[in-house]
Formats: sequence, structure tokens, C-alpha cells
Amino acid sequence: MDPHPGMGAEGVARSIEGRIANGLFKAGDYLPTLRSLSKELGCAALTAQRAMRQLVDKGLVVAEPRMGYRVAAGRPQLPRTEMVAFLEETENYAPYLGDIYQTQVLALQREAMSRGWTVALVPYRKQSIEELTAQLSAMGATAVILQEMANSSFPRPLVEGVGRLGLPAIKLDTPDYASGVDHVLRDEAHGAALATEWLVRRGHRRIGWYGPLEDLPTGRRRFSGAAEVLRREGLPIDAQGWLGTPNAADLEAARRYLEAKDRPRAVLALWHSAALALARAALDLGLKLGEDLEIAGWCLEEHYESAYAAACPELARTGAAATWSMADVGRTVLDRIEERRRKSGLPTVRITLPMKLREPGV
Repeated sequence: MDPHPGMGAEGVARSIEGRIANGLFKAGDYLPTLRSLSKELGCAALTAQRAMRQLVDKGLVVAEPRMGYRVAAGRPQLPRTEMVAFLEETENYAPYLGDIYQTQVLALQREAMSRGWTVALVPYRKQSIEELTAQLSAMGATAVILQEMANSSFPRPLVEGVGRLGLPAIKLDTPDYASGVDHVLRDEAHGAALATEWLVRRGHRRIGWYGPLEDLPTGRRRFSGAAEVLRREGLPIDAQGWLGTPNAADLEAARRYLEAKDRPRAVLALWHSAALALARAALDLGLKLGEDLEIAGWCLEEHYESAYAAACPELARTGAAATWSMADVGRTVLDRIEERRRKSGLPTVRITLPMKLREPGV
């Protein structure tokens, strides 16, 4: 699924204008090819071509036959636009996370560029707040987005320092509070509750857990949503597997889980890779999904068709999955940055995005 399907020629043109205005493309520079732009911004090559024609008409770009498009010399001066810095923490990457973070960055980039904003990725290499401040100043950053891994985090002094910079600052995925930094995260407890309710509606009274739990903040949040439903329904939270399976993406771990004595017929596998591993192990063992085993999974909406249903059609045909959209995350984050630009002194907020349940065959 394209994370930004509605981007037209005007949006592509605004994106290029923003990069020219902020100096990413300078006079005489060749612009990316139409094919590269269409892939980056999620539009058709014809749409990118129409955008270039608009820029040629404005005198910002010149077309050179068989060479491409080049930023015009002596072009009109453009006002600088937002420069959003993405600070990425990429260490301690766990296999079960899949490529969710790459998709998140791409969705945020596309949303920013559709508004004509400039985007810069800043790898976190244990910079001090002083070093990071110098980096942000040098690039002319006007906003900061902090993206860290689910199983590790930025040092608290760094986050607190970012909150004191006076720039709109948003932290993704993790809900720990820091003054001056807004938080945007999916409502994982809600997603887990939806998945659990589906299994309960299917008549299951013993529901297992397959995936990380105690050693991961996201696992604990998902556990809270599942536990709320189970206790409300008077069901036990003691079925096999509730202590957590850290290496849930491993096929052998999934096989051992399914071969354990008295395993439940219904299982919450609330990670994309965990659900796929469990489904594949079940099929290898000759189990029928939907009969011998029902799985409630977890998947990014943008990945559902291409990397979830395609990877295991039987899982998508028989099991539900809690989903959320990275395009929604991108819009929410940048809308909040715009709001902070319009109104200074806004209090710090935590925005949780609701999740959806994708039922079998839908």
C-alpha cells in the first residue's frame, strides 16, 4: 500500500521548491530523475513530470534534453521552509521489529516533502546535547523528531536538552515524559484489546501469548490491553506462554511453543514477525490455521498485503490482525509541528493514535 497515495503534481512541486529554498539543491544542480522522484514521493512518473513543468514555468528549473532537469541560475529567491531533523537511534536492532522503522521514516519524509518541507536524517552516535545542538544549528533545523528503538532509548539528559532548544520537538513510540517534547505513539493497549476481543468472540476461553513481554515496553503495553479484556470477561491470564518469548521471530522457537503440552488453541502474537513465525511453524507441523490454531496478529497497514498476507496467505485468511497506518503517524506529527509554529508556549501533549482490527478476508 502506498503510504501517500494522494500526492499530486502540486505536492511534488512544493517538495522540490522546499529543497531548493533550503539550499539542498543549488543553482546548477541536477534534480533527481523522474523515476527516483516518483519512487521517493509515492506518485506516478507522469505526475513528477507535470510537477517539473510547473517549476520550469516558474523559472526555478530548466529542462535539458537527454540530461534531465537542473536548478536555474538567477532563479527567483524562495523563502526558507521548515527543516525537520530526524534523530534516529539505530543500535540494538531486534529482528522481530522487521522494517517498521524504515517505513516510519519514509512515511514521515513523504508527508514532510508533500508540504514543501526539507528533511534531514541525523544518526544518533551518542552525541552530547551540545554536539547535537551544534548539528541542528548548522543545518538550520526548525523542528526535531526523535525516533528510537523499542528496546533502547536516548539518554534522558539528551531528550530534556532537546526540549529546552525552543524548537518544536516530538518523540515517537515511547511515552516517557520530558518537558518541551510532545509524544506521538500508537495506542498499543487498544490494538491488543481489539485482537483479544476478536479471539473471545470466536469462543476461546484460554488464550496464549507468543512474543516479548516483560523485557520490552511495547510488550508490557500490549499485555495491559489484553489483560484488561481477559479480566473483564473473567478469563485466565495463565495460559501457556504468558511469560514471553523474546526470540519470537525464530521458527524453532515457534515450533517449541506449539509442541508444548496443553498449549491453547488461540494465541495473541502481537508482532508482525511473531505472527508469521507462529503460522509457518503451525503449517510445518501439519496444523490447520483457523481450526487447530487461531492467531490474532499485528501488522503495519502499509505492510499488510505485501509482507503479511503475501508471506502467509493462510494466516491472513484465518486470523485477525491489529493494524495502524504510518501515513496517519506522519500527518499527526507534522500537524503538531505546524500547530506549535502557529502558537508558541503550548503545553506538552501525548497523542495516542487508535488502532484498527483487520479481520480475516477483509
